[in-house]
Amino acid sequence: MNTEKIHNVVFKQIIYLMYTSRSFGISPRADMVSRVRRNAITIKISNIIAYTIATLVSSFVILVTKNAPISLIFLDLIIFANIITTGLNVVFFATNSDLKTFLLTLPLTEREINIAIIRGIFEFFLYGFLVSVILTPIVVYATTLSPFQAFMSELEVLFFFFISFSLMLILGKKIRLGIASTLFRIGTSLIWLLFVILPYGLVFKDYSLPIYLLPIFPFDFFNIFGIILSVVYVILSLFLAYNQTIRFLSFRAITKQSLKYTIRLESPIIIYLYKDIRGLLRVPQASFLLTIPVFALIFSFFAPLYSIFYTIFMITTSSITLILLEASGMQLLLTLPSGLRSSYLSKFTLITLIYLIDLLIFSFFGHGFTALILLPATLASVELSLFISYNNVLKGKGIRIADPISLIIREIEINSIVGIASVLLYLNVYSSLIFSIISLILITFLSFKKIK
Repeated sequence: MNTEKIHNVVFKQIIYLMYTSRSFGISPRADMVSRVRRNAITIKISNIIAYTIATLVSSFVILVTKNAPISLIFLDLIIFANIITTGLNVVFFATNSDLKTFLLTLPLTEREINIAIIRGIFEFFLYGFLVSVILTPIVVYATTLSPFQAFMSELEVLFFFFISFSLMLILGKKIRLGIASTLFRIGTSLIWLLFVILPYGLVFKDYSLPIYLLPIFPFDFFNIFGIILSVVYVILSLFLAYNQTIRFLSFRAITKQSLKYTIRLESPIIIYLYKDIRGLLRVPQASFLLTIPVFALIFSFFAPLYSIFYTIFMITTSSITLILLEASGMQLLLTLPSGLRSSYLSKFTLITLIYLIDLLIFSFFGHGFTALILLPATLASVELSLFISYNNVLKGKGIRIADPISLIIREIEINSIVGIASVLLYLNVYSSLIFSIISLILITFLSFKKIK
């Protein structure tokens, strides 16, 4: 059996781990296993749709700016954010011991298995990559009638793909070792920061970068220096991707030494809070939660009101992946008295504390009242997010956010309460508050009834 065929098996096996609860120590239902093939097709179609839409949106921006490389920053950020955020989850499950054990039963060498894993990981992004690489020069040429801009735009997209894939593998290895540096956590946060801010700056017609930014973004400079530097950047990014792939193939998990534990009688919620805080320091998907107050402070200097909604969005988004802190331990929680509920309350308490810190920051800048009014709606959205995650895992469905469309749908589900409350806030403060409190009570009742 060669890696040309086995990588498809790896791709579907990763989907199996993501769309079932096997990695959480819960045996999946038979109907969940039978849907793996359908989920694989859905992921590919979802990537095609998402990247096509992102490319077309960039083309409309080009019609306004008349500058393709600048306008394609929106597509670049889609590529960057999707590969890093989705890719972290993919690599997390790709390095799962169950997958390795399964592959070692096949007549393949360990290197062939590692190559198959890399190709299986890349399969999640292959169709998005092809859509962007093929469609971008066509769209740019159709809107600008400039083959030169089409060429530079192609180099730009290739550069962002290679850089994103490299960072995903670097972060993936950190997850596997249980170590994530603060630099990487803040770097992942900056992806979302840029994703939210930069599209608003793409409305300036005939905007061009000053010459001193040539070394930072050479794709916007249509001269010999811009061309040479752009080609060099693409070659270097390709080399980095290749180098990280080789490092990933030769990567070995380090066996952990035995640890000494001290048993103390404490409240279960305190124990789980301590465990989750340690988990946040090690898992980049979830650790972004700890950096939110920093960005709330930074934004408050420039756009205090906007910082409230940005903070709420990032808190609800971070809550989606908190369930990964219980990877392989969910079965144990089910055997402990109130273990599942304590785990649930721990994460909810942690997020509440983060928002209260943000509330103090907003109060200092004179917008504490708005943040306070939106507190019940935010907590309701967070609780809904945690409930969906725990409920999916308990039902054997896994995390179910392996593609852009699934993530967008989840974002709409959990942010609908905050969205409605925000609209009502501008119409009538009391109606917004009443809606938020009723939503929080209903979701709390549902959560405590289902999660015991």
